[in-house]
Amino acid sequence: MKQIDKLDISYGGESISFRLERTARRKTIAISVGFDGVRVLAPVDMIDQDVTAHVRKKAPWVIKKLADYRDLASETQPKEFVSGESFHYLGRPYRLRVVEDPNAIVTRVSARGQTLVAPVLPQQHYLIRRASIRSGLRQWYVEKAKRRFPERLSAVSSTLGNDTPQVLVVEQSKRWGSCEKSGKIRLNWRLVMAPASLIDYVIAHEACHILFHDHSHRFWRSLETIMPDYESRIDRLDKLGHRLIW
Repeated sequence: MKQIDKLDISYGGESISFRLERTARRKTIAISVGFDGVRVLAPVDMIDQDVTAHVRKKAPWVIKKLADYRDLASETQPKEFVSGESFHYLGRPYRLRVVEDPNAIVTRVSARGQTLVAPVLPQQHYLIRRASIRSGLRQWYVEKAKRRFPERLSAVSSTLGNDTPQVLVVEQSKRWGSCEKSGKIRLNWRLVMAPASLIDYVIAHEACHILFHDHSHRFWRSLETIMPDYESRIDRLDKLGHRLIW
């Protein structure tokens, strides 16, 4: 059972707010920074003063990471879902082509070469058209993810010597994946837009959580055994990830 709190500290004239999650599974404290802010995982019996002291010790790193994510976010252009826009699949760019079709009650996107074709009703209000195209694209990606992810998870599980767990393709705006205590793995459908090497990293990360339900040294050693360059993949995903959220 998790205990979730909101805390903040001051450092060098800046305020750092963070989400604190306490869980009985954790033995050590861990800090992560992303587009959704700062997240701290701590043992269930760790008092607030010890948590804030640890965050303050890491404050220079946290502040730098937050600044990096602000810079990346400022580069992101919102999608308009119009012809000519670029969308990615397995790291490769595809151009969107919107075509009017009087029979397109539902927008069903299809790939033709490096083009994603999205049929829409003629004279449709632009807001309805935009929502319809977005929905059609999402469904196309979900279908691709449902085929791709189990294949890659099976390969990673084989390398670890594990049985292939169940994988669910889900909607998550702030996480690429998660692993339940039961061993079931959830993966964000948006991940299928990323290059295959980064998809494999997230899948390997979650597969290792089946063995170790924390970010202990044993967990990282396990991940490093099957993916020695995992740190560079984390860095690449951090820099690319915000472009995959729409």
